[in-house]
Amino acid sequence: MSEGILYKGRRFINMDTQIQITGSREVLVENCRKILEYNDVFVKVKTWDMTVQVWGSGLSVNDFNSGGIYICGKIQSVELMRNG
Repeated sequence: MSEGILYKGRRFINMDTQIQITGSREVLVENCRKILEYNDVFVKVKTWDMTVQVWGSGLSVNDFNSGGIYICGKIQSVELMRNG
C-alpha cells in the first residue's frame, strides 16, 4: 500500500524519469539529478529512481540546467538500472 502512495506522490510532483530516444543520435533524460560519469564513449546519469547509462561514440552532454540533459552522438545502447 505505501508503494502505491509513494508512486502517486512522485507522479504528482513530476519526479518520474522520462527518457526520449531520437534515432541513434540523441537521448533526452528528464529529471536528471547528477552526471556520475562522462566521456566521449560513456555517459552515466542519476535520476530520482534510476541510473541511466548511455554507450556510443562522440558523445556530448548538453543543456543540464533545464532539469534534463541531452546526450548527443552515435548512440549504441541505453541501459536502465533501478536505484537501490
